[in-house]
Formats: sequence, structure tokens, C-alpha cells
Amino acid sequence: MKSESRRGFTLIELLTVIAIIGIMAGMLFPAINAVRRKSKIATSQSTFSQWCTAVNRYKSVYGSYPNIGTKYDTSVDSLHKLDDTATALKFVKSLAAKLPSGSTLTSTDRTTFNRNAEEFCAFSKEDYAFYSTSIDTTTLLVDKFGNYNIRVIFDTDSSGSIKAITGVTIPDDINSAKSGTGLGIDSAKGGIPARVIIFTAASDAKSYDGVTITPLTADEAADIIAIQ
Repeated sequence: MKSESRRGFTLIELLTVIAIIGIMAGMLFPAINAVRRKSKIATSQSTFSQWCTAVNRYKSVYGSYPNIGTKYDTSVDSLHKLDDTATALKFVKSLAAKLPSGSTLTSTDRTTFNRNAEEFCAFSKEDYAFYSTSIDTTTLLVDKFGNYNIRVIFDTDSSGSIKAITGVTIPDDINSAKSGTGLGIDSAKGGIPARVIIFTAASDAKSYDGVTITPLTADEAADIIAIQ
């Protein structure tokens, strides 16, 4: 009996299949990147919200906000920039009641930042720009895009709103010039009802690996805002 021979793929057919796969991959990658971006935004907002909750718990226990600035001024709302390692370290000490490495606070630090050594919030290694043996002195917190320009604002004047903050890049959603109402954290009219606001702005995003500071593009970062 004569067997039938099987015809293989021609070069044109193989090239056609490869081209189709390439087109499908080109359509799929942007979708995957969009999903990853949304995931980073959601995770960052969740993290910032946890920090806001921790700050409010701290205020409830001690009657004041964490003293992470140069002085504690109750006449105005207080803006803190966590891109400063000293400020970021104070923030961690106050809310975690321990050093970034997990070591306990000294008696002096407890008196200054968290006298009852109560843990209001836990920080993971992923919350830091780079986690090394020197983390206790090189503390730098980041959002999930790696942006270390995190801004923290406390309602230290106890007005029930945060307003008249200047000197930082502000995301559109809390910018008085772009809100449509003229209200925002940079407005003295009424500001935004809040006790704590933590945010990063995509237009002011930078990453740092311990050696190099790298500006992030709008596609590599996002406006992350948590308000409580």
C-alpha cells in the first residue's frame, strides 16, 4: 500500500505565523503593562492609607501628630518631605516603634518619637528604596513605582482641613488651580477636609538605588494620594 507523504510548512507560511504572533504580542504587552500599572497604583494607595491610619492612631494615643519635623508648630498645617532620610527615619520610628532593621528604639528615641513603643504600622522591605545593612541610616521610603518624593501633611493646626501648603509639586486632584472649585491643599480658602494627606506626584517622581538618582517619566510613575 502506498503511504501518503506529509507536506511541511513552507517558508511563507512560517513567516506568516511568526508575523501573526508578533502582532498579537504587540497587542498584548501594552495590556499587561496597563494591568501592572493599575496594580502598582492600587497597592501604593493601600500602603499610603495604612500609613494615614497609623498617623491618626498615633494622634489618638498621644494627643499630637508624630514630631518628624524640625519643630512641632500647632499654628499651621505641617508638610514633611520623606525624600530626606532623617525625616523618613523619624516617620518609621514614630509609627513602627522600631528601626527599619527591626532593632528596638533607644530610650531617647522612645521619649522623642513613641514613648510606649506601640506599633501603629509595620513597614516591609519593599517600602524602602534600597534595603541594606545600613538601612537604619539610609532610610528612604518609596511608593510601588520606586518614587521616593513622598509628601506627608498633618493637620497640626487642628482646623479639620489641610490648606495653604506650598513648595511642592501637587497632584491635579488636590491642586486648587485644577480642581474646578478653587479648593485644594494649596488654597487658603478652605483647603481639603482631612487630618492626614500622603501623596506622590508623577510629575515630580524620582527613584534612587543608593548610587544614582533617576527621574521617572509620566509612564513610569503615577499620582498616588491617600486622604483621611
